[in-house]
Amino acid sequence: MKNYGEIYRFEIKKIMKNRLTVAMLIVTVLFILIEALIPKLYMSKEMEEGQKVLEGAVIDDALLQEMYPKLIDNGTVWTADNFQYEKVAEIENGIIPDNARIREYSADELYREREAVILDLMKEERLADEEIVWWQNENAKIDTPFTYRYCQGTINFAQGMSLTLMCIMLISALCLSTVFTIEHRQRTDQIVISCRNGRKETYLLKIAAGLSVVIGCSILSAALLAGLIAVLYGINGLNAIVQMEIPLSAYSFTMGQFIIVQMIVMISAAILFAAFAMAISEVVKNSLAVMGIMVGLFIFGQLELIPPRYRVLAQIKDMLPSNQISIWTLMKYRLVGLGGHYVTTYVAAPIIYVFIAIILIVIGKVAYDRFQVTGR
Repeated sequence: MKNYGEIYRFEIKKIMKNRLTVAMLIVTVLFILIEALIPKLYMSKEMEEGQKVLEGAVIDDALLQEMYPKLIDNGTVWTADNFQYEKVAEIENGIIPDNARIREYSADELYREREAVILDLMKEERLADEEIVWWQNENAKIDTPFTYRYCQGTINFAQGMSLTLMCIMLISALCLSTVFTIEHRQRTDQIVISCRNGRKETYLLKIAAGLSVVIGCSILSAALLAGLIAVLYGINGLNAIVQMEIPLSAYSFTMGQFIIVQMIVMISAAILFAAFAMAISEVVKNSLAVMGIMVGLFIFGQLELIPPRYRVLAQIKDMLPSNQISIWTLMKYRLVGLGGHYVTTYVAAPIIYVFIAIILIVIGKVAYDRFQVTGR
């Protein structure tokens, strides 16, 4: 009887007992704690309660005319007398030009300005006419005027997912890139190969163990962040539209729906990270090179180096996991054409990540088999 389960558990135990894994798990927990706590330091209890006063209010002319007389310095100074309007002013400031005065806009002008700016962003990204029509139909699903919802907790969670994904990438790069290379370095690979399950079964079980560890870390990290956010800020705002934070988004998501999308992106990206770290380390027989590539690509994704006019390159960069999970990607409008139909990158990216992961695993298997034949 082949003891696949025993080998699988052994490989997981070997990864989890690695000192780098333990250190990275501790670092991940600390980063998540800091990410959850820092926003709390900038918001008093009075300000938090004040921002809930307008819950359910429609952001129309009546609310704007009520807010304008209480604004100080174009909505940049907040006191006990006006901080209930801070989020509404932030939404308006996120739409109008930088030097414009908030008081000059009626509700109708504000929403028309939003649509005009979104159209300008689409043209800047060189969208085809069919894509613009697609987005106009999507934008039409959003009810205007907006209804204000307090959603500080869900916003903090969505923003914290970027840091969480970075930690998952580091866990993959530091802890999984040695799954195969450590056996080559310690000269135990020939012993493994000569065992009964040392060929195809061992490779696949190692891959399965690495994937299980990273997916598990992703889910637990997100759960820890969600728990801290729920305790510190509450879970209000899951039904708020994403325009409460990103007013220039044309997505008809609620915050709850966007968080589900982020979880799908994170888990599919974790699969890609794990497959890349393990498979490519087997190809190059060098874990440090794999770590450098993964960290370098993650940092590259954060840099604005590619002008929007280079559409293909810009879209590839935007679809990197570090960008795809960011809440600011809600303002990216390039679509992916498939069979005469368009889908958003939130649909395409997870499929592409898993597809690339499968290819990488196959490449790693070929390298693993060839090494068995050539040896040293």
